[in-house]
Amino acid sequence: MAANSRMASAVQILCVMAYKGPAPTNSEVIARSLRTNPVVVRRLVKDMERAGLVLVRPGKDGGVQLARAPGRITLDEIYKAVEGEGGVFALRAGGNPNCPVNVRMEDLLTPVFGAADMAVERTLRRTTLGSLMRAIG
Repeated sequence: MAANSRMASAVQILCVMAYKGPAPTNSEVIARSLRTNPVVVRRLVKDMERAGLVLVRPGKDGGVQLARAPGRITLDEIYKAVEGEGGVFALRAGGNPNCPVNVRMEDLLTPVFGAADMAVERTLRRTTLGSLMRAIG
């Protein structure tokens, strides 16, 4: 199963905005950094706009900019904006109710997945966009 790169793309989008400064930028400029189609950027920006991370000004002279300072945006906020509130791992639905292995999976995996989700959230909450920008220079 391939890893999902939406989170990495969203973080890079916000880093490009922070790097460019407070003036609005557009999806074409950001897309060049990711080497992707501007439509991909616009979809992720829309998710981040709904979460209050960016401000979008439509129109010919419009653009997108950070809604607040990079040091006040945490990676867990970005993750929730583009991936939703669900955890990193999910149980498989629809297994065979007559299989003794399948019957135990929920009981066995729920605490493991819960602990992993909490560890990921803690790590992302400790990291801000500002700390990434300081490392970028």
